Amino acid sequence: MGEIECKICYNDVPITNFISTTTKCNHKICRACLNKNLNYQLNTKGNAEIECLESSCKVLMEYEDMKRVASEDLFERYDYLCLRQAIRKLEDFRWCSNPRCGSGQEHFERDSAPIMICIACGQKTCYKHVIPWHEDRTCAEYDIEIETPEGSTRDAIERETKPCPK
Repeated sequence: MGEIECKICYNDVPITNFISTTTKCNHKICRACLNKNLNYQLNTKGNAEIECLESSCKVLMEYEDMKRVASEDLFERYDYLCLRQAIRKLEDFRWCSNPRCGSGQEHFERDSAPIMICIACGQKTCYKHVIPWHEDRTCAEYDIEIETPEGSTRDAIERETKPCPK
């Protein structure tokens, strides 16, 4: 059958171990490199937009490409990431602010009723600020507070960090 050099790992690999990553380009990569890359993109980076591994090719793998080449576990992870990516695009959707919950929901009342109560865990989240509900303050009062240096720092911490588990 013969072997050829993989352009990713530079190993000589049997021709039968090469696969086209997408149906829109003709680049073939060894299965081992493709699986390593898919695992890294999906499980480490959480990225569902995966390009062909050929350095000059920017063609994205499509759903059917992933279904064709990925293992069952990797495809499930890809499918899950695609779903989350689609949900994020919904204008009224917000994730629960409880870091242990992982749920989310659409909140059609938007800013007119900014307290969003998670249907999964009951956590109150501010629809406008996307943080745990700022008790004893309206959104307008919170907006004024975050204009101060201390308030701005507190707001950044609430938005971008999680409490240490220990």
